[in-house]
Amino acid sequence: MIIDLTHLIDNNSPMMQWALAQKNKHVAMGHIGTHLDIYNKSTVPLEYFKSDGILFDVVGKKEVEISDIDLDKIQKDSFVLFHTGQIEKYAYGDKLYFDNHPQLSQELINALIDKKVRFIGVDCAGIRQHEQHEQADRLCESNNIYVIENLKNLAMITHNDFVVYTMWLDDSEMTGLKCRVIIEQ
Repeated sequence: MIIDLTHLIDNNSPMMQWALAQKNKHVAMGHIGTHLDIYNKSTVPLEYFKSDGILFDVVGKKEVEISDIDLDKIQKDSFVLFHTGQIEKYAYGDKLYFDNHPQLSQELINALIDKKVRFIGVDCAGIRQHEQHEQADRLCESNNIYVIENLKNLAMITHNDFVVYTMWLDDSEMTGLKCRVIIEQ
């Protein structure tokens, strides 16, 4: 079964209107819908296109701790997905979607870095909140791990035997790259 995890943005979306109202529209457009953050302007290796995936259901957790998942199941070079339920609870673009969304603990982020995963994917606005958002993304990126935000359809994944295909377009100006994320299970 093929499942598209990409949250696409149409031209009438409040998020599209937000992006168009920004001083640097081009950069803002990279941070709406499903995208990966590259604040350090690194180049995502092409072999990241295809990764083994693992999903952790953490619905109801305000901050996801190491004790909330089975770290031993995470393999090097995997795409680790966290189903928080945020995009199912609040519409993407709604203020409540962005306010105090679930986040990963710093300890868990460090453990994922130690595991040398490729991607961390979430169905919310980031792996950390507010001023810690960009810091966490930069830390991951400096360790060749990329954070993909605003995924959808994570509840449709029925088991942890799947492959994730991630496609992005490089752009030297942008700090967020729109991407397409599809799984095959």
